[in-house]
Amino acid sequence: MSIAVKIITPNQVVCSEEVAVLRVDTVMGEIEILPMHRPLIALLKVGSVRLKLWDDSIKTIATASGILKLEHDQAVLVVEEAVNVHEIRVASSVEEAKVLAKNALKTAVTRGNLEQNELNQLEAKIRAELNKKLKK
Repeated sequence: MSIAVKIITPNQVVCSEEVAVLRVDTVMGEIEILPMHRPLIALLKVGSVRLKLWDDSIKTIATASGILKLEHDQAVLVVEEAVNVHEIRVASSVEEAKVLAKNALKTAVTRGNLEQNELNQLEAKIRAELNKKLKK
């Protein structure tokens, strides 16, 4: 069994995956969702969504605030902005990755999707994820 996860922003579908485990940062704290979880609606805070794939790899998406709706092993996350940390990682250098992330986040602020404090929190999350990946 798996969970079908879609992460959607106002501009695009950022992620559409079949996963073994879904972890999200809600306003009530981090929750882990396994297949057959009962229906749920939760408010998401600025943080990250961690998708554990069937090969045991982890995919991380840094997200702004939003909502999660889970029903019948279908999770839909509607967020103001999302950045796939793994796509940033393919940049040729860490500095280039930081510039890409910063530009994406500033664009979101310019469009009015994020407030400055949300931008700072999301930027910190991205930096932490990049540092973790570089240490491996």
